[in-house]
Amino acid sequence: MKTALRLAIITPLLAVSNLSAVTLYVSLESTNPTPPYATWSTAATNIQQAVDAARTGDTVLVTNGLYSVGQRDVVNGPSRVAITNSIALLSVSGPQFTVINGGGAVRCASLTDGASLTGFTLTNGMADSGGGV
Repeated sequence: MKTALRLAIITPLLAVSNLSAVTLYVSLESTNPTPPYATWSTAATNIQQAVDAARTGDTVLVTNGLYSVGQRDVVNGPSRVAITNSIALLSVSGPQFTVINGGGAVRCASLTDGASLTGFTLTNGMADSGGGV
């Protein structure tokens, strides 16, 4: 009986927590990138912008393109896609159309804490310890 009562309480709570997850959008062709990047018309122009705005459980949806992440920032050094919370990073059309290029300077992506990356080609990445994409 106690188990049934616990399930009756927990199940709606899980459903409500899942409802708060949102989708953020990324497009190289966005002309009006506006946080929280909640529509294609306000999509971020680079992946990291949307990843930084995403919260645990959110999805970042990336449209076709070549996303270069190895450019140097004067203060922080080379950039990359760094996911530090549990989000899903997905491409719209798959790896043949959506590429993350490390520019020979950095890893293309780093993921921690239950994050996922699906549907990308990772190319020209470099890790300090040798190898890597």
